[in-house]
Amino acid sequence: MFNITLSWDLFIIVFFAIVVTYTFIIGKKESVKVIISTYIAIVAVQGIGNVLQRIGTEAGFGGASMLGVGSNVPVLSIFKLILFIILMILLTIRAGISVSYLRETTLVNMIVTALCGIATAGLLLSTLLTYVTGVPILDMGMPQLASLSPVIQQSNLMQLMIFNQDLWFSFPALVLIGAGFAGKS
Repeated sequence: MFNITLSWDLFIIVFFAIVVTYTFIIGKKESVKVIISTYIAIVAVQGIGNVLQRIGTEAGFGGASMLGVGSNVPVLSIFKLILFIILMILLTIRAGISVSYLRETTLVNMIVTALCGIATAGLLLSTLLTYVTGVPILDMGMPQLASLSPVIQQSNLMQLMIFNQDLWFSFPALVLIGAGFAGKS
């Protein structure tokens, strides 16, 4: 029999495989919409989270504490994570974002779709890690967090994700630019 050990490396591989497969199912145009919606949702959630954190830490205002959103980082992290997922889905299907390309060849379309899948998976996983750890987007101190130290030591892929967070946030934008050049006649 096979002895399969669950690890962070396995989680990352499966996550990327699912997102890339889903990207091929929905196609290049829809995956570009997902990337755009993800960027908008990241900024919106970060802004809303900052406002809630500011309200929660201001002296003399108990309203945020009563809602359980005060300076309690785990509650705020969970709220941000749930809000991110909801906003990303709503922006993708209801924001009226439309994508079109003038020229599409099969090979270029497949390559761009694969790159969109990889970029989306990296962006989503980096964002989820950011929200779960409770640090701001693109915080350079994320690799030094004590809570992530055991995970970084156990998993080379998680180490790659955390130490290159800035690249995972930038890569989808570069893919979108490349798709734009490849889709023009």
